[in-house]
Amino acid sequence: MRGTKCALIFIAFICFQISCDSLEDDTFLHRALRKLKFRVTEISEVYPARLERYDALFLQDLHKAPTETEVKGIQSFVNDGGTLIVAGHNRVLDGLFKIYGLELRDFSETQEFSRIADKPFFWRYPVAEIRVRTDSVIIESVEREVAVLYRTADGAVVVTFRDGEGRVFFIASAYLFSVDGLRYDESNATLLYNLMSTLPRNARIGLAERIYYTVETRPPNPFAALVFGTRGGLGAVYICLVLFIFLMLRGRRFGKPLDVRERSRRLSSEYVHAMTALYQKGNTRPDILRHIRDTFRADLGNRWRINPNLDTPTFLRELTRRGAVDVDEELTHLVTDLEPSGNISEAQLLNIAKRVDTYREVANIGRTQLTVHRSL
Repeated sequence: MRGTKCALIFIAFICFQISCDSLEDDTFLHRALRKLKFRVTEISEVYPARLERYDALFLQDLHKAPTETEVKGIQSFVNDGGTLIVAGHNRVLDGLFKIYGLELRDFSETQEFSRIADKPFFWRYPVAEIRVRTDSVIIESVEREVAVLYRTADGAVVVTFRDGEGRVFFIASAYLFSVDGLRYDESNATLLYNLMSTLPRNARIGLAERIYYTVETRPPNPFAALVFGTRGGLGAVYICLVLFIFLMLRGRRFGKPLDVRERSRRLSSEYVHAMTALYQKGNTRPDILRHIRDTFRADLGNRWRINPNLDTPTFLRELTRRGAVDVDEELTHLVTDLEPSGNISEAQLLNIAKRVDTYREVANIGRTQLTVHRSL
């Protein structure tokens, strides 16, 4: 009962879609399959066929013959468990028919209707007659087990058979699944519904209408062919490349690149030597000590998230609480010694600067880059 209701709903959808003037023949089948809850990929130049991603391949009214490689790929796809549905009587399909031992044979007149001669293949929703408007029938050229779904007096219009793990449906009519073919008789819509009922729910379908593309046979991109396939295009690429390199290197100073690693930067002790020599006449060693202290406390504050402007006892307590490295209270003594207390000799200043450098290495604290050069 539920299946009958689904079939009726689908047939009603077909009738409704046909009544919409905006529909085009090449998109109608796609919309109908999506209405049946299938995941449909429309095969085109942009999205060529990738058979490993599909459960079924639907070829409708091809106007271009698949290549020998494509035919072998389709045959392997079916043999591995895929479903192939081919609708059309164009002679470009001869390669597909021949590999399965079938042959298209012409009628002298167009066949409008095809009637069932034997027991219906689709027993749940049988149809007595379909409107095919075809001038071809399918003839078995080799002996194989073929189930005839719909036939004329001279041959089959629709046949099906198993091949390996998969199943094949050949339909000698492109008209049957077109908008016009589904317009005249609801039995055609019922046949489409029956065919798709053989697939699992939410099956992935690759749909090719008129032309079947694969990655190997899709036409080249026109823009890429223009750029890389002509002398003018290659010349334009060369000019753009040269211009890009020129802009990138414009204003660059060539020479040995500077080593930016931490260990190659100037040490605080070098700073002390340079600044002491520069300001020794002015007796500015306390200023240098104050600068080293402020820089060191700022680095400690950044490392352990502490305000560097706290008074020294509070600053040390916060460092201890935050887990700062203080082996043998070296950090405590160092912070205390950095406080200016009267005059300080160059030797004392140099010793403190070396202790600061040593602690930076031990605690892995970033060193502020100094730009002072030895001037004396």
